[in-house]
Amino acid sequence: MPRFLGQVSLGCLTLDEIACPRPARPWLIDLSLLKPVFPLIPGDIADFEAAPDFGRWALGDTPSNEALQLRWNVIEDNGRQLLASDRMIMARVSWDDLNAAGYVTGRQVVIDGRSYTCRLLTGGNDFRIAEDGYQGGSPVNEWDRYIGRDANVIGLPAPNPRSPSSELTEEDLASPHNQLWNWLGAVSWTQEPYLHRATARCCRGYHSAKFFYLNTQSHRHEDIGWRPVLEAI
Repeated sequence: MPRFLGQVSLGCLTLDEIACPRPARPWLIDLSLLKPVFPLIPGDIADFEAAPDFGRWALGDTPSNEALQLRWNVIEDNGRQLLASDRMIMARVSWDDLNAAGYVTGRQVVIDGRSYTCRLLTGGNDFRIAEDGYQGGSPVNEWDRYIGRDANVIGLPAPNPRSPSSELTEEDLASPHNQLWNWLGAVSWTQEPYLHRATARCCRGYHSAKFFYLNTQSHRHEDIGWRPVLEAI
């Protein structure tokens, strides 16, 4: 059975070799087009379109300034350890951008002298129940096992059940589950193509911890982005 081993601070996101602040408001960065149902000020996730070249972005060594350090939820499963980012760290980046940079299925990075494979979580390639994103994705995948907590991970809080009639509230924002995973108002790309449309890719979050969604692989949106996961090599 998977176990939650706690949270660690490791590395940072850099632009032109300068460390970016860890997002303190890890939700959509532009409220002019899309809004949660309760008032939020815009998020402060790094915006890829401000410098749309992955040659300028990297995961760097852990800085001394705590506000710059990335946070990772550590999960042990079947003898391996995964470090899953506790929030989206880049918005307005497309699946194609991430894939071209090698971050979809795995790219080697070195942080503090240790090598990791950096990739996206798997998230399923279809709705678990047709057209009901609140029920999660299919087949079995990492997002639903760990964040959706299908696997009943020891030490992790369970998300509250949600449905299309549920409205996002400030209580959802402050809930233990959202504080650990920061899914509210942020849609994270996952690895898989959508089963029924060649140009669509699957993404998760925003409306609920288990929410399954899809978007065109080349699109860059204010609420969709990069949530990396690390595996030690």
